[in-house]
Order: sequence, then C-alpha cells, then structure tokens
Amino acid sequence: MLFSLSCSLLLLVSCYIVSNTSVFLSMKDASEILRKRRPRSIFEELKPGNMERECVEEECNFEEAREIFKDESATLKFWNKYIDGDQCEPQPCANDGTCLDLIGGFQCFCPEERDGSRCQYELVATNCSTEYGYCEHFCHEISDINRRKCSCAKGYNLSDNGFACNPTGNYSCGRHKLASINDVVRLTGGKVIKKGSSPWQVMLMNARGFFKCGGVLIHRFWVVTAAHCVHEGGRFRVRLGEYNRTIAEGTEDTIRVKTVHIHPNFTLKTLDSDIALLNLEEAAIFSNYIIPVCLPTKEMAERVLLIPGKMVLVTGWGAVDENDHTIRPSTLLFININLVSYENCVEVLPGKITENMICAGAPGTRRDACSGDSGGPMVTVHSGTWFLIGLVSWGEGCGHHKSFGVYTNVVRYLEWIDSFLT
Repeated sequence: MLFSLSCSLLLLVSCYIVSNTSVFLSMKDASEILRKRRPRSIFEELKPGNMERECVEEECNFEEAREIFKDESATLKFWNKYIDGDQCEPQPCANDGTCLDLIGGFQCFCPEERDGSRCQYELVATNCSTEYGYCEHFCHEISDINRRKCSCAKGYNLSDNGFACNPTGNYSCGRHKLASINDVVRLTGGKVIKKGSSPWQVMLMNARGFFKCGGVLIHRFWVVTAAHCVHEGGRFRVRLGEYNRTIAEGTEDTIRVKTVHIHPNFTLKTLDSDIALLNLEEAAIFSNYIIPVCLPTKEMAERVLLIPGKMVLVTGWGAVDENDHTIRPSTLLFININLVSYENCVEVLPGKITENMICAGAPGTRRDACSGDSGGPMVTVHSGTWFLIGLVSWGEGCGHHKSFGVYTNVVRYLEWIDSFLT
C-alpha cells in the first residue's frame, strides 16, 4: 500500500515535470518559433542584408530601410508595402493596367488606349493641344510616354474618368451657388449682375468706411487688388458678399486688413505690376455670396484663357459716366468684353503697354471699366469653373471710342501670389 502510494506520487511529479517542460520554452526557443510563424509574404522578394533583423523582428523606419536597400526606388517599393500592405493585391487596374503600390492608395498605368483612375475608360486625348485634353481644370503633357494627365484646382478631386473635377466642399473656388449672370439693365455701358453671380467680388474701403476700389477674394485670408488703390498706405477694410452698397442685405461681412503687400516692381507712373495682396485679420466665412475665385496655372492660362477674342467678365461699382465720376451705381454691374492681342494693344497705346498688362474691349462700344472699378476682377469660365486672369488697372477715359481698357495680367504674378498663400 505504501509502495503503491509512493509510485503514485512519483508518477504525479514526473507528469508535472514533463508537462512543465513541454509547455514553457526558453526565450530563445519561443522567439524562434514566433519568428518562423510571422507573416512575411511581402518580404520574400525584398530581403537583402540584415533586413530580417531590422524590419521583420523589429520595427524599422524609412531611414533604416534606406540604409539596408541603398537604392531609393527599391526602398520605396519595400516601404509602401511595409507600412500598410500591398494596395495592388488584388489587382485594382482594369484592361491590363499596371499597378503601382503607394502608401494609402495606388496608381494605375494604363495601356495606350485606356484612361481613368483604374484604366476603366477609353482614352480621349494624349496631349493638351486638342480641347485642352478635355481636362476640366489643368492639363499636363507627359512627353516620354505620349500621354496627358489632368489635375484640379485646390478644393477639387479628380474624377475616376481622369478629366472631370469634383468639388470637395460646398464652396469650392470658382463655382457660384446661385443663378448665373442676368442681363437686366448699366461699369460704363454695363448691366446689373444678379446677386450671388460674382461671389468673389470685394469692396475695398478706407479707414472711414468709404468705398475706394474693388478687389477679389482668392483665399479665406487673402484678397488681391490693384496696387494703386493702396499705395498711399493707411488702414483698410474689405466688405465681402456686398451687392447693393446703399443698404444692408444681411449677406455682407466686413473684415479689417492686417497687412498690405504691394508687388516690389509696382511703378505708379506707368502702373506696371499694378497688383497688391491684402492679408485679412480674420478668415472669410464662405456662403452662397462669399466664395473665392480660382487661380489658373500659367500653362492653362496661356493655352485656353488668355486667347485674343476670348470673352471675359469684369465687375465693379465704378462710375457709369466718363464725364462725371461721382455718378456710381448702388448695385454691382458687369460687362462682357473680348481680350485683345498684345500687338493690337501696343499699336493703339504705343509706349504704354508692358507684358504685365492685358487689353480688352472694343473701341466705340462704350463697354469699359471706369473710376472705382480699379482692383476688381476680370474672370473667364472654363468647363463650368471661373478663373481670375486680370485686375482692373487703367485706361484712357472710360469706354473711349479709340482705346481699350487695360488690366493687370494676374497670370504673370502667380508665383508671387503663391509665395504668400502657402
């Protein structure tokens, strides 16, 4: 009996020892098993040198991965998969498109006859020469592969079809929310514009609140205007959402100007580089009546916007009588006029026109900007989006039968503007 009990106890202890040694492994053995079971499918083709230790057993950063691979393209190929997996698995590109894995997404490179974010559409253009590549905003030619690529202004996303631009918010630039221009009734020779049709129009006021010039909203914190409107200094305010200057309509927002930035090349005598930026103290609150206008790219403007004969729109509260500049309208007016070639403008106004200026109008039509319109917008529409190309600057009289109106060519200053906006 005693022998039987002793054997039972011995058997129990032996079982415990065997059980203990079969379940609890050493740190080294456990790590080896876990390391062998780690999912490593994305590393199989990308495992040179000591990557196993640096990036599989432990977490590595991009610089450590670069030291391992030595090559930038190889590092990026590894890194994109290492961070968030392979976005090209399963294959998202249709019609034999080639997929490039990116962090948080992918890019499809399509065969010659296909287009779209997933190569799901037929290609409609290979360059920007025909119909500007059918791009709604910006077109870029990729010469080495004989293709064109469309892109969009800030506040828009490129559609899956590869050429349309979809607004990302309620008040993306260059798209008014209300009905467009309404030809109701008189800038000089102008007509009353429908309220909300020019939501980027700004009224610039002096410190006492008196109307001084026009301006254009291009950003929540930035307004662009003519330099000659602000070169004398002082304090300024801008009124956004204004339509009828004589009454409060509840759509206006008045904001103080914090700083004025006049272009360093501005010359008062010739009005060359007649452009200034106004930094607002507070952010503009967008509404149906307060929306920024879009700025084009230089390439887009030269290809499709600044074409002689192109119809443009100019708005303002300037004088309606060349002989009496005190007669100004209460409501915002507009004119539709055509751009004039640089050569034609120089011929009519010799010695006065620089490449930083745009001429527009038709002598004898009496449709022109006038005193008080200065700094206001010259805009034109492309595929449903309005872009700023000029600012009212100067002219010989208003609607003079032998002359043109002269405008600051905003496109010449896009880099300067962008240096403040970014």
